[in-house]
Amino acid sequence: MRVGVCILLVMLPLVVRAAEFSQDALISANRAMVEARQLMLKGDDKAATDLLEAANARFPNNFALLMTWGQALYNTGRYGLAEIQYKKARAISDTPVVETKLTEIEDHYQAFTRSINIAVIEMQRNTDAGNYATTIAIGNRAIAKFPGNDVLYKEKGAAQYKKGDLADAEATLRKALQINPLNREARQMVEDIRNTESAQTSAELAQWIAIAKDKVGDFIVTFLALFAAFVVNSAVDPIILSFKLNRARRHFEHGNYDEFTDLIEGLLDLENFAPLRANFRFMLRQKSFEEAKEILNKYVNTLERLPTLVRILERENEKMLADSD
Repeated sequence: MRVGVCILLVMLPLVVRAAEFSQDALISANRAMVEARQLMLKGDDKAATDLLEAANARFPNNFALLMTWGQALYNTGRYGLAEIQYKKARAISDTPVVETKLTEIEDHYQAFTRSINIAVIEMQRNTDAGNYATTIAIGNRAIAKFPGNDVLYKEKGAAQYKKGDLADAEATLRKALQINPLNREARQMVEDIRNTESAQTSAELAQWIAIAKDKVGDFIVTFLALFAAFVVNSAVDPIILSFKLNRARRHFEHGNYDEFTDLIEGLLDLENFAPLRANFRFMLRQKSFEEAKEILNKYVNTLERLPTLVRILERENEKMLADSD
């Protein structure tokens, strides 16, 4: 009997918590706010934010609901998400109370960016806690104050990466590498993003083939898919490569070397040496050998590829010097 009572006492908080998320709380926006405020008074801001998130999905664009949700997020230190809700509320009704709340959040951001070290610590702490929006917001302020620091870009990019914003993350991480090409963490994340995108493309192709198999038949569809892929790739790949070469060279001429070095790294991986050598000759017609070598050192993403690329560059430079003689 005592064991049963003990189990009941242990389970009671779980039963109460389940009741906190009953459908009754979502009957109306007002009901959700009332119950959320009760939870906040008890100090359970996490439960309040979960309830308010569900209520906002059911009753979007409700000013009072957004303000209450923003307050619950603010109470738990999730300033980035709180800022988002307050800005949504401001779009509905630009009242002084909204500006006051946004100013309170901005004061926290300014405190977090008093120095680079404080900013980095706060960004890492929020990323570890899953508060990616807060990390990104702190990063934006810190980068504006200290624009030449690669670690700030790396921490912001890491938050964007974990949040799932791969394109934004890669752009941010590349800025970190422009400042410091030896930032290994930024380089690794860029490679991880590329691998993730490649895996997603492969998964989509596999899913398409699987669907086709169900409709027509395993053998026929697989054969046709492979044959079509071969024919299309054979016809289209040279056109795509030519397009990429022209685009990359235009970027190079305008001083944007990221696209160009991405292309030559890809050519090296494919062991496509003829266009790779042609691109190096293009570089050497635009820049001196030392300048071209410095571009590789600064913009090549994978250090393991760098010695091979530099060696090919040296050989092409020697050939061009011999031809000129």
